[in-house]
Amino acid sequence: MKKRVVSVLLCAGLVIGAIAGCSGGKDAETEKTDSKSSEEGDYSGQTLTIAVEDGGEYALWYESIKSEFEEKTGAKVTLVGANDEAVLAECMAKSGYYDVLTMDGPMIPQYASLGYLMPLDDYIDQEEIDDFFDSTIESVSWNDSLYCMPYLVHGPVIYYRTDLFEAADFDHAPETVDEYFEMSKALTDESQGVYGTIIEGKQSSEPVSQLLDKLSQFGGELISSDDPSKIAFDSQETIDTFEYIMKFYDEGAVPEGCSSYDNGDVQNMFLQGQLAMACNWPYMWSMVNDEEYSKVVGKVGVAPQPGANAVWSWSFGISPDSKNKELAVEWCKWSTSSEIIERLSENFINPAVRESSAKNAVAAITDEEDAKVLEAMNKSLEQGVAPTLSTNFQELRTRVALTLNRIATKETTDISGEVKTCAEDLQKILDEVQ
Repeated sequence: MKKRVVSVLLCAGLVIGAIAGCSGGKDAETEKTDSKSSEEGDYSGQTLTIAVEDGGEYALWYESIKSEFEEKTGAKVTLVGANDEAVLAECMAKSGYYDVLTMDGPMIPQYASLGYLMPLDDYIDQEEIDDFFDSTIESVSWNDSLYCMPYLVHGPVIYYRTDLFEAADFDHAPETVDEYFEMSKALTDESQGVYGTIIEGKQSSEPVSQLLDKLSQFGGELISSDDPSKIAFDSQETIDTFEYIMKFYDEGAVPEGCSSYDNGDVQNMFLQGQLAMACNWPYMWSMVNDEEYSKVVGKVGVAPQPGANAVWSWSFGISPDSKNKELAVEWCKWSTSSEIIERLSENFINPAVRESSAKNAVAAITDEEDAKVLEAMNKSLEQGVAPTLSTNFQELRTRVALTLNRIATKETTDISGEVKTCAEDLQKILDEVQ
């Protein structure tokens, strides 16, 4: 299986910018050349500064290929590793130091509402937009405007033990929520220390992401997609979701203590051979096949979750204070073009945000198992649901985490009452930003 992670030696290519160094802005000569209008795609003399996740593997990958963009445009590209605080400080100062921002999806509404992201609707052709899976564009849009161009959109998929499935005479991965429960229950063998799955219940943000997968499978929502000013959590679909989750707890299809687990526990237990199935992010595929981490090498398949799943994005957006807006637009187009996304998807075995890229990446992969896995991951975008977001989404997620944990630990058994109380609190939180 080919190596997918870009060498850490590329870290030396990333400029780690301190706030003090950034706040001074670009020097006078740079500002002078940046202000020149570009003709026929020639951006010679301009420097594009991109804020990226410090040390992130995707930042390293773009660092490794940025020379292609530089050759195409004549510009210089500098990728600066920066944390949220550093980026926010420059945005608040309106310094224009960062031309392009790397955005974690749930942060887009906050940045957009504060005027820290430039709408891209007038810069990206509809033909280009139509090549993206609907869920990926929805994940980077807010208030009916496109604010970023996604390079990675993903959601958890099912990892399952092919050897245990074969022993149990299961000839396919679960395709419905009922099958997921029944297979989890059937594959649990406490005498061998193997459990069907884990349904995370820890009071933290990661289990809430998993909860939103289940909620989408039952047709529910956190915030109403029809009216983003309204919480949709107080619904029969939400109650059905929690009752479904508690079946796993009540009937022994998950390990004891599951109510205190998050995705780190899911990863560790699956890699140690203690789970028959696990819902986790695409990154785990490389770990599953690495003998340094995994005891289940060669015994794992991947399938999309039953029917639906939530999706979350990483993307590039443009600062409205950039002095290189045209060049920044070119970067957003190039970095998420069909060819580049195909290469990214093939390199990392991650879902491709564009339909053309998804097909081409699968076709280009020579490892048959990797190709099957990538097809399953791409399916997670086809069926994906981008949760409706708000400018204070993290506060909403924190409140939902409390309810999830209260129900999972059986601190309360009144599911409908807990859901109603939670929904009332969520609406108050949402109303604070209306």
